Amino acid sequence: MGNSQNNQPMSVHFTSNNVPDAMAFYRDVLGFEISTTWPSESEPQWASCLMDGQSIMLGAAMDGCEGVDSDFHKANNEAFAKAAGGGLVVYVQVDDIDAYHEAVKKRGGKPACDPKNEFYGLRNFMIQDLDGYRLAFYSPIKMESCQSCGMPMADAAVGQMYCQHCTDENGKLHPYEAILEGTIQGYFMGMQKMERPAAEVAAKEHLAKMPAWVGR
Repeated sequence: MGNSQNNQPMSVHFTSNNVPDAMAFYRDVLGFEISTTWPSESEPQWASCLMDGQSIMLGAAMDGCEGVDSDFHKANNEAFAKAAGGGLVVYVQVDDIDAYHEAVKKRGGKPACDPKNEFYGLRNFMIQDLDGYRLAFYSPIKMESCQSCGMPMADAAVGQMYCQHCTDENGKLHPYEAILEGTIQGYFMGMQKMERPAAEVAAKEHLAKMPAWVGR
């Protein structure tokens, strides 16, 4: 994810059919800074594109280079030829997702969707680059309610998905069975004054609507 969350830079490498065109797209449409190119800026075969400490490297398909396993590159090139970017989504963090979305559109970009709040604490939109790689640009958001039990979270930190009742001291979500029992006893029996059988039914129906437990 983004550099501001964990102070560690994100770096990925994309094989490209046309490095100069790809480099121009990342610079002129997506707003990345081109920090380094090789062998030259005028005829690049590789480029490093930066955004707030996050790096996307673009490189032409090659058979290999000194000190690097050529079989690895050969396999990568074969996979790239079949489906560039297939099954891959790279997340890149920005400060203001809505302002960034508008800037990308003004620069000629064609996002696949408008920014949307997701239950996992991000507001994001998707876009595809010239080689078929899919990127999700996002900003962490403050959730109004717990995505496990639905309890309001007025004091939640940005990006926090679950309330303190649904997580342990390390922020890890408790098992479904524990959340269910707490919902039965604490909310439906304790606050709604239901008898146990009715509370069990109501709690299961309630949790089935929560993003954390969809499909249970």
